[in-house]
Amino acid sequence: MDTHVPVYKPRSRNVIQTILKNHFSDFEKRYDDLYAKQYGKYRIIRIKEAVEKFLECGDYSKGIARIKCTNAHCKHEYFRPFSCKSWYLCPSCHQKRLLLFSEHLSENVLLKLPHRQFVFTLPKLLRPYFKYDRNLFEEVSKIIFSIIHDCYIEAIKTTLKTGVVVSYQSFGDLMRWNPHYHCIVLEGGIDEAGSFHHIPIKDTASLTEVFRRRVIKLFVDRGLLDPHFARKILSWKHSGFSVDNSVPIPASSRKARVNLSQYIIRHPVSLKKILYARSNGTIIYKTKYNEYWKENIKLFKAGNFIAELTQHIPPKHKHLIRYYGLYSSRAKGKAVKDGSLVKFGYNAILKNKPSQTSDPGMETVSQKVSRRSWARLIQKVYEVDPLVCPKCGSEMKVIAVITDPSEVNKILECLKRNNAPPFDKGALKAS
Repeated sequence: MDTHVPVYKPRSRNVIQTILKNHFSDFEKRYDDLYAKQYGKYRIIRIKEAVEKFLECGDYSKGIARIKCTNAHCKHEYFRPFSCKSWYLCPSCHQKRLLLFSEHLSENVLLKLPHRQFVFTLPKLLRPYFKYDRNLFEEVSKIIFSIIHDCYIEAIKTTLKTGVVVSYQSFGDLMRWNPHYHCIVLEGGIDEAGSFHHIPIKDTASLTEVFRRRVIKLFVDRGLLDPHFARKILSWKHSGFSVDNSVPIPASSRKARVNLSQYIIRHPVSLKKILYARSNGTIIYKTKYNEYWKENIKLFKAGNFIAELTQHIPPKHKHLIRYYGLYSSRAKGKAVKDGSLVKFGYNAILKNKPSQTSDPGMETVSQKVSRRSWARLIQKVYEVDPLVCPKCGSEMKVIAVITDPSEVNKILECLKRNNAPPFDKGALKAS
């Protein structure tokens, strides 16, 4: 009987890691002179921390897990390095966390009711403020929720509760700084009697005007805009503010919920679009043709590429996804107790809910759920289960985690002598 199963091969160093390994040291030395004024004087501290963590992702020398087949007659085993579990900078870890987030949002947060994506964009004049004041995004998120909520109440003239998930993105095409908001909005709300009212918002022009006025007021109140100049902006016919709600999410479509949940937290760059010339340290970034900028290819020097990429790393412990109304933690906690949202598809037993007090990717290897999540996500991305033995098809288990440098070095020396991964010819060629 053929027991052959697909073999999981961990990724080798990706092109972004290679660029950072070769050029970050020079970028750091020249940051104050060339980049601090445009990207932030003290940002280099946060950037360096994130880059160092990313460069250790998949590095066997930083620690390994020993994984062994449970079949006593097989005993096949291998070693795997640790991942950095980072958002935004590491494409691989970001992808895994993206999948976990989309599952959680689709199954444990969004009600089985009609939703719609809203995209709120800001004029170029105001975008730099978000680069130097990284707390602005949260205040604008609150404005967005208040606008939606007020619009629904105005439409039906009664009190109701709605739910909005707001995701802040700072990047546009070719990694340009372009802060904007992707929102998954419950298309309506639930009144005090527990009845749902479906309220499509068709007049986005009025919504855009309210958004413009409230954001400009926020900037004036915070002393970021002079009141006289603010009045001038309000007089412009083409303000640069916009609201798009052209993408519906039907109540019955799990696929639409999952796809949009993934889209609103996508990674700033695609590895497939990056070409790196090691000989002269230049990077070609290719994307689809942009009608506004009249280009689809951009040539970067390594330092400029790193500057553009790392400007999108958020401040540490800053959450760029916000939950409001029925989707807030408080409302969900109340729904668990009283069961008020069960009839709308809310699962009160949140078996797969990520921890609210810890990073969902940071559980220890001893926690079975974490291990299975890792294996399931690998299988989802690569269509291969890393915890299925490639020799006999039996289950494999993590039996040890080795972090002591001397022990790690001994194991790596042994693997090298035996041409075992990561020292086999295929792995060396890929790297």
